Amino acid sequence: MQRTRPTRWLGRLLVLVVAATTLVGAPAGAAAPARAATDWSPVPGAAKARSAPSAVSYAGGPRLFVRGPGGQVRVNRFSSSTETWSGWAAVPGDARATSAPTTAVYGGELHLYVRTTASSGIRTNRYSLTTGAWSGWATVPGRAGATFSPTTEVYGGALHLYVRTADGRVRTNRYSQTTGAWSGWATLPGHPGATSAPTTEVYGGALHLYVRATGGAIRANRYSLSGTWAGWNTLPGTPTVTSAPAALVHGGGLHLFVRGPAHRIHQGRII
Repeated sequence: MQRTRPTRWLGRLLVLVVAATTLVGAPAGAAAPARAATDWSPVPGAAKARSAPSAVSYAGGPRLFVRGPGGQVRVNRFSSSTETWSGWAAVPGDARATSAPTTAVYGGELHLYVRTTASSGIRTNRYSLTTGAWSGWATVPGRAGATFSPTTEVYGGALHLYVRTADGRVRTNRYSQTTGAWSGWATLPGHPGATSAPTTEVYGGALHLYVRATGGAIRANRYSLSGTWAGWNTLPGTPTVTSAPAALVHGGGLHLFVRGPAHRIHQGRII
């Protein structure tokens, strides 16, 4: 399949991330492929970033979001037609952000979420291609108790939010485009002892959720369309994990990536 220019740009970005990290998962004694990171270049303009970036593909091109000074959120947009960046600009309004932004595309709109200081809550804003405007910042109703950036996943016709709380639990809220309302914050059953933000991925008709837990283990849970959670379990055989896990569906399987000892990246096929 022919790849478009913006896809090639994203492909180069992915290669550079992989090339800059030691991946562990090849057979013993196999040499890792040597690739030179030659295409690094700064995204034009003054990002004024105070957080890691969040990237999302929307309306035909990548968009980058960062937390900026004073709790604002800043955005830059790449044009597929001109292959240029729009320049960094503040998302309008008072975000009050204390975390990196998190993004999701749901119902044809771009949804943006950040943690805020007030009651460790979550603030949200929504961009519509129809109006070409942002809806304005609002607080997701209820007390989230978030200690990290929120995690988003679209599943079962709804947009799901997940946060880690100070006592190591995971809380969730669900937004429905049909009703325009939130379900309300609820704590997942059980105590995973989470020490990282949650990571989610949809695979095999279920929503899979992972966290790093006390002692460097990975704890997993699974949500089904029936509205029930399978319960927390510890993944066997994982190295001592020092980061939040990253999940990816690829090649017919569900894969996890984690940072382990000696700053190496480990991978494992879970399903």
